Amino acid sequence: MTPPRNGGPAHADPLAELEHWIGQLPPRLPLTRARMLGTRLKALLDADTKVRVRLKMLELVDDAALRLSSEIEAQLNMASLPLSRRIHNPLIATLGVLKLLAQAYLDLAEQLSRRWIRFTVTRPLRIAIERGTLLAAHRLSLTHRAYAIGNSSSWRHLYAFHKLALQHGFANERPNTGGLALSTADHYAQAILLSAADPTAIALGDLDRVRFYLQRHVRHTRFMLAGDDAEALQAQAQGLYVLTDGTHPPIALTRYRAPLQRTQCLLDCREMLAKLQGQIDGLRLGVVPARLGLPIAARQQRYVAMLETLHDHWANPRSRSHGRTRFLPRADLVAGFAAIRPFVAGTALHRRSGEPQLSGALANLADRTSEWGILDESPGGFGLRYLRGQAQYVQVGEIIALRPHERASVLIGVTRRMVSRKENEFDIGLEILSASSISTHVILPASGLQLRPHVPVLLLPKMPSLGARPGLLAPIGEVPPGTRITLQQHGQQLTLKTGVPLEKLSGVEIIPLSRGDT
Repeated sequence: MTPPRNGGPAHADPLAELEHWIGQLPPRLPLTRARMLGTRLKALLDADTKVRVRLKMLELVDDAALRLSSEIEAQLNMASLPLSRRIHNPLIATLGVLKLLAQAYLDLAEQLSRRWIRFTVTRPLRIAIERGTLLAAHRLSLTHRAYAIGNSSSWRHLYAFHKLALQHGFANERPNTGGLALSTADHYAQAILLSAADPTAIALGDLDRVRFYLQRHVRHTRFMLAGDDAEALQAQAQGLYVLTDGTHPPIALTRYRAPLQRTQCLLDCREMLAKLQGQIDGLRLGVVPARLGLPIAARQQRYVAMLETLHDHWANPRSRSHGRTRFLPRADLVAGFAAIRPFVAGTALHRRSGEPQLSGALANLADRTSEWGILDESPGGFGLRYLRGQAQYVQVGEIIALRPHERASVLIGVTRRMVSRKENEFDIGLEILSASSISTHVILPASGLQLRPHVPVLLLPKMPSLGARPGLLAPIGEVPPGTRITLQQHGQQLTLKTGVPLEKLSGVEIIPLSRGDT
């Protein structure tokens, strides 16, 4: 009679026992599962087991951890910052398990690489490197999904796995599984380029599109030694990244200040950039996306704008460092076009009337209002840190109104960046579109027997990005180019005309205005 396995008798098959144990993990308690996997993994690593058995056991825990990670990612897709404890704690625990697993695979791969005759361990060595690379890259990707900064240990793991794969000659070999399976080098390049795309500034839906694009086209990149071409490569610079063995992602050669050495390894994505530029040009000319190797969604203007941004980030990455004035006042923030209009109108009324209390319209904005600390101010915007209030509607690409406590005016801006630092603490980067705004309507010409449509808009009198000329925030597609708007200015009538929208944001677009007689 076979003894029960959940009791874990000494003579039981350790693989079968571990598989049974994993099957008994509580399916609806992700935090508990993550903690149990972490504890079991540490015990596994402390045990004296044969290398091949340890590898099989790591694979079992690996599969369970990736399933858990997929569940956490699905929750992140529906979450807002700051992350609640219900999501934050399982996320941190899951990232911890992924880190332990990647380190375990690296230790095993280094052991196999050092001590055994190569032809006897080619397969287990390759499995350890490939699965470890996948875990390290996945850990970075999950971190980006939470709008957090990449883990330093993940970059160290990726560099070490890639180096081992190069030493043993299979860094560029893709698994024979068909589809879009990636090699060890592909996974490393994908992680580098995803980081270079500045994921804290990517809207949640677009992050999946960037990952899908890299999954399909990262094979157009390659790793290379600088060699005798080091000086010439440094003169070209665009599309090249210098690998380091430190705890930071590879550095774009355009930002690498030291002389490039012959022995340094580079990621060359110039071929992919040329392909990306060709895809952008093709979409502009109306080529069917499928013929360009792109999904049907590439027909959308937003998708084309995303590709242009990716090309800019990968070819000419820019440093965000510049002189800043640091101060610590507080500000009220209202998110979303529909909420900002009554907020702006009510604030203007409050200033004119001198009433001590908010109007009824403003009182209903509680679910869209939050308080932030101003960390710093740059020429184009602010760095803000969340303090309290309802911030679930703050997303990358969302229009916001910001009213610093010590100022009377309401600034209109757009969220360009979100960085999750720790539980209940996150920062945003804000670009200011205008230092003031007017909540009003645009009356369009009537068609047929219909009434003249009244489109709600925000008039931005002076936009720095337009050279202090006026602009308009309007629902996407509601105010066509050439629409004339009549205003009263200093007792005189002023006619403005709408131009072609400059940028589509979350539900609204930025429209430049010019004199109606031009």
